[in-house]
Amino acid sequence: MTAPLRVLVTVDEPGLGRLSEVVAALRAAGLVVDTVLTHVGVVTGLVAPADVPAVRAVGGIEQVEVERDDWDAG
Repeated sequence: MTAPLRVLVTVDEPGLGRLSEVVAALRAAGLVVDTVLTHVGVVTGLVAPADVPAVRAVGGIEQVEVERDDWDAG
C-alpha cells in the first residue's frame, strides 16, 4: 500500500460561499481533512495517491498542491 500524500487544497471564490459543502465533497472523494482555514479558503489533509484525481475533480476547487519532500528553504 502506498503512503498517503499530504495536500493543501485551495477553494475558489464561488466555493467559499459553500465551503461546508466543498469540504464534505472533499471527504467523500477520499481526503482525510486535518484543517479548514475558513477565512482564506484552504483545506489541508491526507489522501491516498489513487484518490488525488477525485479530490481535484471536486467542484469549487482552484488548486490541489501535493507536499513535496525535496523542498529546501535554504
